[in-house]
Formats: sequence, C-alpha cells, structure tokens
Amino acid sequence: MFSTLKWKMVFWQTVLFSLILGLGLLAAYSLVKNMHLSRSVENLRRDVFNAFKMPGRILMNLQLPPGVAVLDDSGNVVLGNINTEHEHYKKFVEQVLNVKRPTYIKLGKDEYLVAKARFVSAIGEKDFYLLSPAGGMGDFLKILSQGFVIFWALFSGISFLVGNYFVSKSLAPMNRITNELKEINTADLTRRVYDPGLNDEVSTLARTINNMLDRLKIGFEAQNDFINDVSHELRTPLTTIQGYAELIQRFADKKDIVVESAQTIHETSGKLISLSETLLMLSRPITKLEIRSIELRSFLEELADEFHHEFSDFQIDVEGNGIGCADSKVLRIIVKALVENAVKFSRDRKHIILRCGKGWVSVKDFGIGIEESEKEKIFRKFYKADKSRSSSGYGLGLALVEKLSRIMGCRIELQSKPNEGSEFTLFMPECNEEEKT
Repeated sequence: MFSTLKWKMVFWQTVLFSLILGLGLLAAYSLVKNMHLSRSVENLRRDVFNAFKMPGRILMNLQLPPGVAVLDDSGNVVLGNINTEHEHYKKFVEQVLNVKRPTYIKLGKDEYLVAKARFVSAIGEKDFYLLSPAGGMGDFLKILSQGFVIFWALFSGISFLVGNYFVSKSLAPMNRITNELKEINTADLTRRVYDPGLNDEVSTLARTINNMLDRLKIGFEAQNDFINDVSHELRTPLTTIQGYAELIQRFADKKDIVVESAQTIHETSGKLISLSETLLMLSRPITKLEIRSIELRSFLEELADEFHHEFSDFQIDVEGNGIGCADSKVLRIIVKALVENAVKFSRDRKHIILRCGKGWVSVKDFGIGIEESEKEKIFRKFYKADKSRSSSGYGLGLALVEKLSRIMGCRIELQSKPNEGSEFTLFMPECNEEEKT
C-alpha cells in the first residue's frame, strides 16, 4: 500500500511536518529551561557572593536566602542549612559533586537547583556547589517536556490525517484519468480523459494525453484506410488472374485464348510484384543514409538515358547545372517515381524535362495537370487525383516520394495548372563539410 504515490506523499509530508514541529518544540523547551536556569543561577551566585563578603559565619548565614546552602568540593556544608540527617543525603551529595552544569536534584521530597561556582576563600580560589530550593521547577520542566512530546505525537497524527485528505483530493483527478484510460481501447478512440481545465500539472497531463489520443486516432484511421485500400487494390488484379486462369482451364485447346490469358496473367502479376515492392518500401523504415555531394546534371543525364529506353515514345531533356547533397540511391528512386507519374498523366504532348540547380532537381511534364484543391491530397497512399484517367496506377508513387524526401530532409514543391502540366521540385538540404568531400 505504501508504495503508491499517494502514501509516499502523505508519509513524507508527515515526516517533514513532524521533524519541523519536533525541532520547534525542542527549541522552545530548551529556551525556557535555559532562561530559567541562567536567571536562577545568576541570582544564586550573587546572593552567595554577597554572603562571602560579610564577616562572621552567623552574619553570612543571615545574608543567604532561606534554604540556600553552599557545599565545598568535599561535600561539607560551608554556608546555609540543609537536612544532613536525611537518609538519602549521602547519595544526594554524590550527585551534587558530579554536577558540571546547572541542574535539578531531589533530596527526598525537596528539590534543589544545583550549580557549580568558583569563589575566593581564605585559602585561595576554590570550587563550591551552590544549592537553592527549586520550588518544583524541575518537576514543571519534566511535565513540560512530556506535554511537548504528547503535543508532538498528537499533531503528527493530525498532520497524517489532514495530509491524507488533501493528497487524496489533489490526486482524485489523476485517479479519474487513470480509470478512464483503462477503458479506452482501439475499438473506440473517440473517448477522452477528464480535463480539470486548470493551469496545473494535472490539466497539462490530461491535455497531453488527449492530444496523444488524437494522434493515435488519426494513425489508426490512416492504418485502417491503408488496409482497406490495399485490400481493394489487390482484389482487382487477383480477380483478373483468377478469371484468366479459369479461361485457360475451360479453353485449353484454343491457343489464342490461352496465349492472351497467359500474357494478361503475366502483366497483372508484374503489377502485383511492383505494388508489393512499393508497399514494402513504404512500410520499411530507412535508418541508414549515405548523403554525398552529387553533380546533378550528370546524375540526371544518366537517368535520362535509362528513361529513353523505358519510355521510348517520350522526349526527355535535361536542363541546368548544380551540386546537391543526397543519398544517390534514394534520389534515383524519387526522380524515377516522378518521371513515371509524369508519363502516366501525359496525353498529347509527350515531353518531360529534368531540371537542376544548386541544391534542387525537378521533373516537369506537359500533361493534364492537377487541380488546386487536389494538391495537398496527392501524396496520400492510394489517392488518385483523376480516377477516370489514372486507373493503371495504384496511387503509391507520390506517397513514396513524400516519405523518401522527408527522410532525407528534403522539401517538395508543386507547380501545376489543369491542362498545362506539372512540375515537382525537390529542394535538398545544404551540404556540410564531410558531405562536400
């Protein structure tokens, strides 16, 4: 039980309060005792000193207050009167002779203040023990000390109870938040925890948890959308493969149907493989990058040669010069995805320009363009800006571009107008000294 935060807080505040209270009561007791002792001893020393100055033993005894006595270091009474016939007198004298600082000692029912002092006598300086009736002051101080102990114990207990009440009240919102969190699961991420609406730590915690739940809700919704989209995109090619496989089985004796079906199955399988590879790349974390300085024109010219063979009906030109810092393999994937996107959306004018400058590359096409309202959506997985004219793709290319660009610390800008074409520009971060070499 005492391992919980509540009981730890109650325990330590009680210990702290008890310690402070105990030290305060101890200081008060010591102050009262020392003030009384110092005043009483001072008066006693003054009375005895005045008595020592008077001539004659009788006169000296008359000068002492009633009940005051002076003993020498052998225990003999040199001034005053004391009951030396008392049965405990011998033990009393032994206690007196052991006194180092003022204290109270009892002789039967009588209590004496005992103090040690040095006075000049006929034989020189000598230690004497001064005794004065205490009037029950020692008993009073003992009762006072016991009262302080009871007072300390009582208020320590009250501190524990009061601390428990206020700590429980302070932690009640946190307990409520904890209980509400236990009831939240992935099946219902619309629920939120209680927010007291204050500017304290509990409200800050509640708002932080609610913001986290908002992000989780968005993430789970995106995950569900992704799964649904993947299922939808896989269903079509798999249905196609299944359909043509059935045709082969039914018309195995007709060569033209078998050949056409096999070709369709081969093409569809290739699309599935491409889709799977893209999905794996989107889901796989990229942790290691080799950022190096790249001469961008020669890099784009090399890619353009590859694109000429792959897209032989397109004119692909390279413009500009510049140096950029990026992972060459990742940059190659980005440019290729942008070129494939440009090819997909080009209709009449089959012309693509690869441009570069200091720290940037771009892919420009003269295709159907993108509506202004669609520009923020095209980087989503499986999103197709114009589904009627882009059914051959899966809507993953630009999502891959966005992910890889973000990982390299790059920024993408899009300039596009409907029926005039689009230009995607990738801005790379500045090179540091190691990357320049």
